[in-house]
Amino acid sequence: MSRWKKKSFDGIHKYVEQVEDVLLSESSWTTSDSECSGCIHPSRVDGGSEDCTPSGLELTTLSPFNTLDNSCAWNVLGNANYLQSADSYGVLGGLNTATRTDRHLSSGIRGGMLQQLSLLAAGAQPWHHNICTAHYRRFAYAATLAIYVYEVESGSNQWQLCSILADHRKTITCLDWHPCSDDLLASASLDQRVCVWSVSRQCVLHAISICRVPIVVAWCTGHRDLLSFTTQTGPIQLWDYTDTTEPYPVREDYGYTHAIITYRWHPTVPGRLAIGHDDGKITVYREDATIWHWASTILDTVSSTNNNMCCYFCCTDIGKSRYSALPEGGEDNDDHNLVTLEWDACSPDYILVAYKGGALWLVDVNTMRIVTKYIMPLSASVSTLAWLPDAPGMFITGDAEKGILRVWTVNKPTPIENNVLKDTGFHVLCVTQVKAANKNALDLQNDAIGDRRAGLMIPNVNVVSLFKDGGVGLYHLRRKQWIFHREHGHTETIFDCSFKPEDSDLLATSSFDGSIKIWRIDTMETVDTLPNCHTIIYSLSWAPADLNCIVAGTSSGGVFIWDVNKHKVLQDICCHKDKKVFCVAWNHKDARRIASAGESGFCYIHQVSGTQVQEYRHPGPVYGCDWRDADILATGCEDGKIRVFNVAKNRKEPVTELKAHLKKVFRVKWNPVYHDILCSGSDDSSVRIWSYSKAQCLTILVGHSDNVRGLAWCPEVPFLLISGSWDRTLRVWDARNACCLDVVLDHGADVYGLTIHPVRPFLLASCSRDSTTRLWSLASFVAPLQLKVLAGRPLADIIENTGNQQSFSPGLHLCGLRAAHLQMTLNKTDALHHPAKTIKLFADLFCGDVRVRNLWDLVYVLQGHTDISQLSTNYTQAIMHHSHLIKCSLATAAEQELEANRGHGVAGRKHSTTEGQEVLAEAYLKCGAIQQYCELMTRLHQWDHALALAPAVSVDYWRKLMARHADQLLSDDNEACVPYLMATRDADKIISFHIGRGYLDKAFSQCVALSKISRKSSKGPPPEVPPRVPAAEVNGTAHIQDRMLECARLVAEWHLMRGSPIVAACALLAVDDIKGALSMLLRGHELEIAVAVGRLLGSHSDASSYLCETDSAQIRGVVETALRYLTYRAVRLSLWELAIDLTKTLPEGTDRLILQTEVLLSFTGRADERESLYAYAGFPSSAECSQKAVGPVLDQVLYLLLSAQPHKGLTMGLEFLQEQIIGENLDQSSVWYVLRLVQAVPLTQTDGKWVIRGDQRGGLLALSAYLGAVRAAVLNYTSVVPHLLSHASYILEKHRPTGYDFLGDQHIPKAKARWEEGVHDWGVSQEPPVLWADVGVTCVIGSHLPRHSDSQICCITNHMIKGPSYFLENGESVMGQNDALMWSKVHPYSPLGSGYRLNPF
Repeated sequence: MSRWKKKSFDGIHKYVEQVEDVLLSESSWTTSDSECSGCIHPSRVDGGSEDCTPSGLELTTLSPFNTLDNSCAWNVLGNANYLQSADSYGVLGGLNTATRTDRHLSSGIRGGMLQQLSLLAAGAQPWHHNICTAHYRRFAYAATLAIYVYEVESGSNQWQLCSILADHRKTITCLDWHPCSDDLLASASLDQRVCVWSVSRQCVLHAISICRVPIVVAWCTGHRDLLSFTTQTGPIQLWDYTDTTEPYPVREDYGYTHAIITYRWHPTVPGRLAIGHDDGKITVYREDATIWHWASTILDTVSSTNNNMCCYFCCTDIGKSRYSALPEGGEDNDDHNLVTLEWDACSPDYILVAYKGGALWLVDVNTMRIVTKYIMPLSASVSTLAWLPDAPGMFITGDAEKGILRVWTVNKPTPIENNVLKDTGFHVLCVTQVKAANKNALDLQNDAIGDRRAGLMIPNVNVVSLFKDGGVGLYHLRRKQWIFHREHGHTETIFDCSFKPEDSDLLATSSFDGSIKIWRIDTMETVDTLPNCHTIIYSLSWAPADLNCIVAGTSSGGVFIWDVNKHKVLQDICCHKDKKVFCVAWNHKDARRIASAGESGFCYIHQVSGTQVQEYRHPGPVYGCDWRDADILATGCEDGKIRVFNVAKNRKEPVTELKAHLKKVFRVKWNPVYHDILCSGSDDSSVRIWSYSKAQCLTILVGHSDNVRGLAWCPEVPFLLISGSWDRTLRVWDARNACCLDVVLDHGADVYGLTIHPVRPFLLASCSRDSTTRLWSLASFVAPLQLKVLAGRPLADIIENTGNQQSFSPGLHLCGLRAAHLQMTLNKTDALHHPAKTIKLFADLFCGDVRVRNLWDLVYVLQGHTDISQLSTNYTQAIMHHSHLIKCSLATAAEQELEANRGHGVAGRKHSTTEGQEVLAEAYLKCGAIQQYCELMTRLHQWDHALALAPAVSVDYWRKLMARHADQLLSDDNEACVPYLMATRDADKIISFHIGRGYLDKAFSQCVALSKISRKSSKGPPPEVPPRVPAAEVNGTAHIQDRMLECARLVAEWHLMRGSPIVAACALLAVDDIKGALSMLLRGHELEIAVAVGRLLGSHSDASSYLCETDSAQIRGVVETALRYLTYRAVRLSLWELAIDLTKTLPEGTDRLILQTEVLLSFTGRADERESLYAYAGFPSSAECSQKAVGPVLDQVLYLLLSAQPHKGLTMGLEFLQEQIIGENLDQSSVWYVLRLVQAVPLTQTDGKWVIRGDQRGGLLALSAYLGAVRAAVLNYTSVVPHLLSHASYILEKHRPTGYDFLGDQHIPKAKARWEEGVHDWGVSQEPPVLWADVGVTCVIGSHLPRHSDSQICCITNHMIKGPSYFLENGESVMGQNDALMWSKVHPYSPLGSGYRLNPF
């Protein structure tokens, strides 16, 4: 039985069951549609105004609420991701309890904590046909619940995911791009809504609800605001989405005899319409373009006054010329099921029609006669087709059975070209032109000379290809290569995900679409797939150790074990009969045992061989099970109870029974550290924490508004719990006191599976009904631990040995297996005496990006280690050091050639083909192995290529190769051998060849020619030879090295702009650019890693050769800048002593003194606590600071600000800055140090601190904004410079401070003009390096990822935010994390002008 006949898992919101039947047969739409005409009861939904509100849930201000155990948690309805100071809860600061007060609420800063690292987009759905559309630089396809929009980058040929449009609540049925605007996209769904989207703003502009399911939407030709749509039974309705009128039908009758499959407006003739029906007939509407234009004009004029007239006019005139018929000559076709049709844009009368039986016809709609019948190969049929732009009479088709793309011309019945793209059949395709801005040199050359095949020019187009397995690709038709290609993607709900224990780079996912896919998380590419099992796969679990097997549970009652290596099912266990299996769990302590639980009400224990060990009966369906150790198993049942069984006791009764929830228990998870503790998630929307030994509930976590599904404990911070729910949210909890620490809404639908990386304990994976898999970093929740490592705190403050402890411990420590192994490593080696090594080990532990190991490999190489075997196993597949690149590539190519020569194995079969040999030759050429390349070219009989490159090896080699080619031609008796024999001066062979053919005159003449050549070469002195120059200069080695470095920097910048700063750093370390690599980490806000790499390479003697080539002062400047930002992070967390400790890691000097002063000025505690902090930092008391305020202005300002009279220091600092601005003396470092000091002064009222007077407040804000703009311009923070200048003008106008008119009258206008003119010289000396180390746009990890259901607009740029966001003090205004960081680095005050300090670090 087909999997679509199975009932859905857990009744997903009561409509997935209906979707299953719809997917099997669309005839169910007709049954439901017949109950309503579909155009009598439409209801319009306003989607937004001109400045539309982003789609998704509305964001509200956070407010606390009490949980059932009277603890405090967060009520979050938006992606608030509240960043609270450390003294408000224990998980961050480790100082106080979780009691939250109103003061903490008002002083909190909102921003992202659970950081999204990467996104695995959903595959294209295989059910509906009209789900693919393109518009030049963009293309879009529909997954089940979301539309994915890809865009080509300006000036390149790289396509990136730019938007996810998710507002439909049921399966999307169709979409279409506006023909004149790449920002307008129309879509429809099973939720009976038609929406018009703004792609750039990622929101619905307008929407309308109808009574039936739309199956096609299409923009009308000749009217930019008119959208048409239809249901299966018709009629086709027209809707002016910008007007208030209701949709109206194309004609007066309300439907058709046979169901509509699809329809198309003619692309150039307004009003001409063709409709394809399921009986194979075509309905055609003919209308003169002039009449259509006149009708549209009348419609626009009278619509606001008389809606009835509009409807009547359209019904009686526009539909006046209609007829339906089966094309004449097609009656003998056995299968009249129409697949698709497309108008010929060059003719108003011709249309291309495809049928399921394989028929492909060109039809004249005037006579309904078949003009041409195209011949398809036997057993092949067309799934999709499209006309090619700029190529009249040329079209393409995609096969339904196999991914064969065929190119046709209208006058030839057979294809002129067949391209096999993949084994899976096409689902749908569309064509987009390659714009001139995106063409590379090869495209432009082909445009000029033409790439002609079969006498025709193949147009320069990209083919958007969707395949039946969910694959998505962009194929360049002329160049025959993929521009963009995603091999596989789930097409429906992903129910479970799990990391492989022994190879944590692999992540397995199971789905409603009946497949299991295994992904590499560093590239997010599939490496293996268990094909469709014709059943839903609800759960999976990896085998322990290196067994490389997966056990899975299905909706058909089966439990099977899949051997990934052998790619076959080893065991198929059918103990649950035909009842759904909701959960499976492989015992990782005893690999022989597998538990499975399901709808049957039983939890079975089986051996790997399939033998049943035990069965545990429950009063209802069992939804969850989890092993604690080799014997203890917990289950969750529909009756709301948790039962714990001991398999070793061989008894069927539970050891413990916990009355858990008000509704069914769906998931149970044992704590990985405290074996007495487990958690459970339920349909009562709560998560509960239990003590197994005490048989009681410890805490109740309340916050989800729908059924809880996914649960995962952090294996190193055992009180950190992550949960996922049907309310589309992920929540992070402090299980000790029921505090919700963070909420994210990036998933667009129910969150089901959660799993933690077995090696990187702060890397989380999640999967959802939105068919996406996402990776997250939990490192922000343990930021204090990272800061303690950098500050050199003892290991006892970071790692805790829990022993046999049965309950949560206070404070924040690492308690898991990874921490224990790390502690053993530190104790066994001398790492404790080398702080840089300790920092590296912890930085690797905390980092969630698995690609960081490539970074450590390159650092290891730069330290002087050359043995590749000592590096990670994936080093040769990642970015290699330039000294290894050629060696490894040559070794790989040689191994492939050896296998090809032997003819053994997959490699041998692959490389024995011509195509394989060409790939191998190209690999040699990339390695610079020109001789090997030439030899392979001779094997392929491409002698011209070989001879052209042979002189690069040597002249002697060229002559030998020439002689070999001549001998080969001689053996074939080919006269073409003569020129080659002449070049080698082989007179004997030339004479013999011509005499043998009887050409005596040719033999004589060429002998004479050869003798003259010989005399010429031996006669007289040799020609004058220029003096020999070094080979490096001849070959341009020095120039090549410079270009190599330039290329590496371009690659690094490309990766950074795509949210991968670690990969960007690897690209530069590979060419020994240490300073550039550290700069990439700093710009990507990977501060801990930047410090670790900087200290490792800066302290290691073997790296001195690289440091000599780089400015060591700049490297120290980058590291010290990273430490300064980390100090700001400690200030945000209210970890004052830790912040001082971090400053002490800096070398003594001005920078350290200024940073410590910033920390002391930011302190918000009592006066006595402040004095204690002064002493801890080594500063005199506030009373003594007044006496030290002597000497240079910088010293005076510093000590006056720390004294009991800080207003004097502020006045002096502001006056100094005014003088320097007026005198244009911004090249002095003292200006920027004084600016940092006065910027550290609190402007808002806090306990125990003073408030500066209003005049100084406005002056400080204005000066800070102006100088911040200048500093941002120098640092190349391009996105914030104009907004800072505008902000400075706004501050001056709002506060009108006395004595600051010079800013508004002269300097700000002048700065704006300089910026608009692109002036780069701002009169600022970038010394010392520590002040100017952070050059370049900030781009944090994941900032290239579009938002899903919680899209937001940046309050300063008015652009849609990608990646993490940062909320301002009013709880509503939001900035992108990148913009917030750049803004606060130069101007640490809110852009709202409130004086509130930003601290997004």
